[in-house]
Amino acid sequence: MKNLLRASLIFAMTTLSASVWSAAGEYWEVTSKMEMQGMPFAMPSTTHKVCVPKGSENDPNKTTGDKDCKMSDIKTNGSKTTWKARCDHDGQIMTGIGEQTTNAKGYTGKMQFSGDGMNMNITYSGKRLGGNCN
Repeated sequence: MKNLLRASLIFAMTTLSASVWSAAGEYWEVTSKMEMQGMPFAMPSTTHKVCVPKGSENDPNKTTGDKDCKMSDIKTNGSKTTWKARCDHDGQIMTGIGEQTTNAKGYTGKMQFSGDGMNMNITYSGKRLGGNCN
């Protein structure tokens, strides 16, 4: 149960934007799906309307919305961005990698996390809706 709770926290991290950032943003529709080995049921995909700071859709430090996760080795080559992540939720450490490809209308990506004998894969996509938000 502890692993499921931790997985849910990380899943939420990837689907919620950092609306706490003070920079003006724009609305995005983000859809994500998580798969976890050993989970007795499949998690349904979720779709959220989120506010992302303008021009930061390639920066995982600004789009994850999780202060307990630190991104490193962020590299952008053309339209593809990759990174490493380390999350510490109350002493439970998970590490992972992420990859995202962006175009004028949106992005697609995937993340892989592991820790404490748990492995999780997350796929996601974002579509720019536009409109101003904070």
